[in-house]
Amino acid sequence: MSDQISILRQMFNSLSKEEQTNFLKSLNHESKQVQTFESFKQSVIKHSNHPLQDRCCCPHCQGINVVKNGHKGNVQRFKCKDCGKTFTFSNNTILFSTKKDLETWKKYCECFLEKKSLRRCAEICDISLETAFRWRHKILDALQNMQSNITLKGVVESDETFFALSFKGTKKENFSIPRETHNRGHSVSTRGLSKELVCVPCIVNHEGMSVGKISNLGKPKVQDLEKVINNRIEQGSIFVTDSLSGYQKVAVNNDLVHVRIPRGRYKSGSFNINTVNCYHSELKRMINGNFKGVATKYLNNYIVYNNFVNFAKNTFKNKLNKLEDFVFTTKCLTKCSKIKFRPAIPV
Repeated sequence: MSDQISILRQMFNSLSKEEQTNFLKSLNHESKQVQTFESFKQSVIKHSNHPLQDRCCCPHCQGINVVKNGHKGNVQRFKCKDCGKTFTFSNNTILFSTKKDLETWKKYCECFLEKKSLRRCAEICDISLETAFRWRHKILDALQNMQSNITLKGVVESDETFFALSFKGTKKENFSIPRETHNRGHSVSTRGLSKELVCVPCIVNHEGMSVGKISNLGKPKVQDLEKVINNRIEQGSIFVTDSLSGYQKVAVNNDLVHVRIPRGRYKSGSFNINTVNCYHSELKRMINGNFKGVATKYLNNYIVYNNFVNFAKNTFKNKLNKLEDFVFTTKCLTKCSKIKFRPAIPV
């Protein structure tokens, strides 16, 4: 035994100081029960009124020498002795630096799923109208992370829909509108698929999964469709589209079985694109009906809103639990002060 200890000591002394430190940290890590920062956040969200049994590692350096560092309001703060930085469970999430408690956010999530207006959300949650608007887009920015990880399989339908360019809420002194001005609700001034229309290619399957995003202005080209569809559909899936020629190359590049519905017909054999057309109808009903139109710079967020609230197949309670678990813990660095300064045309 003494010989083995002597060998280990010699091997340890042959390491550099940095390697010795990392080795000792790894031994210390194994001897203590340590939560990852992600699991720690989940524990706080689900059991906010119960004490945490395990310590957590530092979100900045992943160190385990973490101690409690007082409270800010009702929120427990921690400090890492390795890097000297402080943090709370809300670091890098939409809850960071919020002045409202977690229960207010959960109440807002219920209003969010019920598609209540901003004014109604503000009344129920006792927050200002400006805060209700910012919270909506912080939640939707977090849901963008969920959409970025979605892939579809099986029978996948695809089609594009169009929205008129909207600069709703944009102040004239800060932005020059690149088209003829008109009253809200009027049709565009140029006939056909002009640059005054925003193209939104969408893909959906029959299991309630969907992806949609702004690709370009006017009629889409192959590269515009590829920006939205590439790597989003699993190989071997059945890709059902209309007669737009660009979909053929997308199907070949993604190794998909392509079913193309001829122009002037509504189906090809037993295949059709009714599901994606219903998806478009629900999306426009929500944007034009529930929200009375939205600015183009926020359109991608409302597409994700429709994907999660209207199209996804699940009960209201399960959606609410999934929403809270995801948006309160996923990394999202959106700052409230930056939301209204997004590009007016996000392409």
